[in-house]
Amino acid sequence: MKFLNLDRVLCLSAHPDDAEYGMLGSMMKFTKTQFDVAVLSNGGDFDGSTGTNRIKECSDIWGSLSNVSGNFLDNNYIKDRSEDSWINKIEKKYDVNSYDVIFTTPHLDTHFEHRIVNRIAWALIRSSKCGLITYKAPSTMETWKPNYYISINDIINKKIIMLENFKSQKSKSYFQPDSVKAFHTNYMSSKFGINYVEHYNIERVFSL
Repeated sequence: MKFLNLDRVLCLSAHPDDAEYGMLGSMMKFTKTQFDVAVLSNGGDFDGSTGTNRIKECSDIWGSLSNVSGNFLDNNYIKDRSEDSWINKIEKKYDVNSYDVIFTTPHLDTHFEHRIVNRIAWALIRSSKCGLITYKAPSTMETWKPNYYISINDIINKKIIMLENFKSQKSKSYFQPDSVKAFHTNYMSSKFGINYVEHYNIERVFSL
């Protein structure tokens, strides 16, 4: 099964664990879609968990899924490069036109680096048929409205176990099992027996 019948997608993350927290269930569920993950930084300048452990935590998850590959783009912090320099670097490493869609964090996000990566994603598809879909992150603002939901009823517990691989983040409240479950709930979905979902907003897609 494919995600929205997409063959190959690029997932842009500001930090280690962004894409995994937001869409790991979809990566596990849609085994016929190839997910390439590009992480722009090793973490945050003032985040004590930033370091080589976070890189290994991500790499271990990527290695456990046959349809997922990932790369760290060799920068400690996003601020190490200007936005235009990031765009140039990503365009040199990835052929954006070869992807059906870029997934990234929304512009309506309380984390400034998530907003930067959203702007970079839009710039990358400025002259491309490649679409853009945003995924919900723990820092996403309540004013962001998803319009597409993926049921992960059958794999929510597996996702929680896999997220426990991020041992560097175990002290964060949003990595606690109850918080992870709460993050994946939606009232309308629950009315139809879909208790756990991943949240997306389809911003622009030309072909499915």
